[in-house]
Amino acid sequence: MSAPDFYFAVNSTARHIHDEYGMDVLVDYWRSLGKEYYSKRVTDWRDGGPLAIAEDWGQYFLQEPGAVVEVTADVDSVGLDVRVCPAIKHLRDSGREIVPYFCEHCDHTCGSMAEHAGYKFSRSGGMGSCHQVIFRDHAAKG
Repeated sequence: MSAPDFYFAVNSTARHIHDEYGMDVLVDYWRSLGKEYYSKRVTDWRDGGPLAIAEDWGQYFLQEPGAVVEVTADVDSVGLDVRVCPAIKHLRDSGREIVPYFCEHCDHTCGSMAEHAGYKFSRSGGMGSCHQVIFRDHAAKG
């Protein structure tokens, strides 16, 4: 990405879809992004495992202005310690009203990506800093 004004579009798109069509349609949109738009990343995650996922996120956040993120990995999981979310920071610094469900885009988009790669996703925190974990879904292999 590396174009912080893109965050304006993410925020506005979420608001428009939510207000015009409802939360269920917005969630479907986010999940479709994870499955379809990011299908190459999903394949790389599935094929490469946690180290590939960690490398992918590390490279991703290097391109995001203002991001302060630590990425860790072990044989079954990847952790993202998002100390400064670049999207929330840019929206706040620009005086934008942030939709209260903004962080849910990670839950559904990244959750869909993880699911299609054979992993699960969880997030705690939000609206500027959070902790995300992508962990191997042993049941998916069975």
